[in-house]
Amino acid sequence: MGLQMCSSSSSSQHARVAAWVLLPLLCFSMVLTRAHGGESRKVYVAYLGDVKHGHPDEVVASHHDMLTTLLQSKEDASASMVYNYKHGFSGFAAMLTADQATRLAEFPGVISVERSKTYRTTTTRSWDFLGLNYPSSHTPASELLQASNYGEDIIIGVVDTGIWPESRSFSDQGYGPVPSRWKGKCQVGPDWGSNNCSRKIIGARFYTAGVPKEYFEGEPLSPRDHAGHGTHTASTAAGSAVGQEAASFHGIAAGVARGGAPHARIAVYKSCWSKEGHCPTPAVLAAIDDAIHDGVDVLSLSLEMSENSYGTLHAVLKGIVMVHTAGNAGPHMQTIRDTSPWAITVAATNIDRSFDTVITLGNKQQIVVCGCNGNATTLHQNYKRVYNVCATLVILQGQSLYYQGKKSSSSRSSFGDFGCLRSCTAEVFDGAQDLKGAILLCNDQREALFPAAQYLMDRGGTGLIIVSSTTDDMRPVTDCEGIACVVVNIDDAERMCQYSEDTSSAQAKIEPAGTVTGKEILAPKVAIFSSRGPSVTYPAILKPDIAAPGANILAAKQDGYVFKSGTSMAAPHVAGIAALLKVLHPYWSPAAIKSAMVTTAHVTDERGMPIMAEGISRKIADPFDYGGGTINPCGAAHPGLIYDIDPSDYSKFFKCTISNKRTPVDCNTTTMQPAYYLNLPSISVPDLRHPITVSRTVTNVGEVNSVYHAAVQSPAGVKMEVVPPVLVFDATNKVQTYQVKLSPMWKLHGYYTFGSLTWHNDQKTVRIPIVTRLTIEEFY
Repeated sequence: MGLQMCSSSSSSQHARVAAWVLLPLLCFSMVLTRAHGGESRKVYVAYLGDVKHGHPDEVVASHHDMLTTLLQSKEDASASMVYNYKHGFSGFAAMLTADQATRLAEFPGVISVERSKTYRTTTTRSWDFLGLNYPSSHTPASELLQASNYGEDIIIGVVDTGIWPESRSFSDQGYGPVPSRWKGKCQVGPDWGSNNCSRKIIGARFYTAGVPKEYFEGEPLSPRDHAGHGTHTASTAAGSAVGQEAASFHGIAAGVARGGAPHARIAVYKSCWSKEGHCPTPAVLAAIDDAIHDGVDVLSLSLEMSENSYGTLHAVLKGIVMVHTAGNAGPHMQTIRDTSPWAITVAATNIDRSFDTVITLGNKQQIVVCGCNGNATTLHQNYKRVYNVCATLVILQGQSLYYQGKKSSSSRSSFGDFGCLRSCTAEVFDGAQDLKGAILLCNDQREALFPAAQYLMDRGGTGLIIVSSTTDDMRPVTDCEGIACVVVNIDDAERMCQYSEDTSSAQAKIEPAGTVTGKEILAPKVAIFSSRGPSVTYPAILKPDIAAPGANILAAKQDGYVFKSGTSMAAPHVAGIAALLKVLHPYWSPAAIKSAMVTTAHVTDERGMPIMAEGISRKIADPFDYGGGTINPCGAAHPGLIYDIDPSDYSKFFKCTISNKRTPVDCNTTTMQPAYYLNLPSISVPDLRHPITVSRTVTNVGEVNSVYHAAVQSPAGVKMEVVPPVLVFDATNKVQTYQVKLSPMWKLHGYYTFGSLTWHNDQKTVRIPIVTRLTIEEFY
């Protein structure tokens, strides 16, 4: 059926391509339905550690030999194989029963065998907000953009839902030849030809084996992005500059759209399918393995990684900067799942931009406004002098992406009947009378509001007002089409509902959104949806590492530009900055680049006020919200000192965490130190019962002759001492080690408390967060 459908193309070449693409899927499907002793087969991933053969073909042969031994049949082994990982690390994915997977785990050289999991996928202003100004008639390009030549020839790999090559954000005009070190390929499909790769999109691959059929049902098998997520993230990281006449959302947020490294090259690895962004583990690992082989410099995964991925570890061992998302399960603590110390895990913030939307309550005779004292006041419209008397007199405002198209009727900005509902379920709307022109406020924050907008629109309504503890969270209105959807805060919602109760014929009007940017917007703030630390599994590794813009980000989707929010949008900001740093410091390790970002991050806004975190209630952000702070690209370019890590330390930590009694590894639990002994740009001690001393080593990458002094901010309940308190660097002594002694001051089982250690001189400040929790007894 699939072959016939694809072969209906007028081009025989397309038919051959479709057959070639679909054949593995048909074989995979047949294997899936086969039974072994009545037990169904599932995809399992076997990890064998480092590549132990000289040629990839030899690695593949060793995998088939192992599987043949297990299944007692070369034919069954070949049919069961899903992927071979043969470049950056050794392993394979195969269709096995649970019993076969258990027996495979006993084989010599097998480190782990795990059931396949599915990861989920988690601009015009954000780069200006970060200080990476693009050249214009008003401002020159930022120093970092100029010094890095806009990320020239750095290759950013994007593991996501694919890419839309025709977008103006991926124009290759003005680009030189593809870097000679590139070893990737352009994989074709029914809607993707070799001409869709370019000097901008220099490679494209897609992965279907091991992906449940329902994930890509109805979607052509190619690198093309039909979900929009991958195009958005790729253009955020490395999109070419697009002028403001073309880059906006129906006129909202108009400006020059570009990626953080606008001259970087893009390599696409489509491992995620369906609009929901399902990314099976075997496909993601295959993408990482190919990316290592192809020669990418930075790998951006806008996925919520749920464990220490050995694939990403091997990429880091090859010098690739790995960028992950923190996840979108905030604002509750302990919702972050990625604990890979070798990766940069990114939380999300807002930027200094809002989309103010005026809501007028009243009718042709009366209008309700918020007076100077903040109370709702009813005024006759003829008393216009009141507006001149009170400078702060404003009509209620929310945020929306509401616009009026060229064919829109004027009624969209006219008064309509207004009502306040405590619930917006289908049952409520089924009992409603004619709602033509009506504007309703839905005052139940627990319900999914997209169905409510659809119910209202189907009955002729023109506006839905949504209540939220923060109007920065515009995810409920991002996909709202055909109706005006506005987010308002709880206080304004109460005033509007009071007006509705007190008025027999309440009226309201919603104006199209306007874009406001600048200092009057409180930013950055950690976004309400951003997952928070500590990690439940490895609290001694502080996560997230850094925060970057991820709320209401405008970037490419197909031939236009749309807003998306999530840590998926934050990660490519960091990937773009990593690309710039790779140009500026080509010999820095991934650990050095991560250190530069963390130690120079902002913990206060430009007014000197602490950065806030949105939640059920707003609070001052702490390291569990944003790690080292919010990213400071220009500061990261010249950090002064860096915390570097020997890659073998990662391997030691990782192998210990996955060791078992059957498999010998390079360490044992009697000699392995806690994870907080890794030379990370942070210290997290989740079980401080007795005084401990933690060492850190810093490398001077600033002025040769430098002196740094320690500034200590102790966590509450902890005495913190630093020895030595002064570090002196010169041409001979470029690396220095210091000790941090942490002593509990009280005997109690307490909560986490936070502090910091800053090394500073007249030019530089190098800060790391300190996290501790006092405990009385050790729990197993």
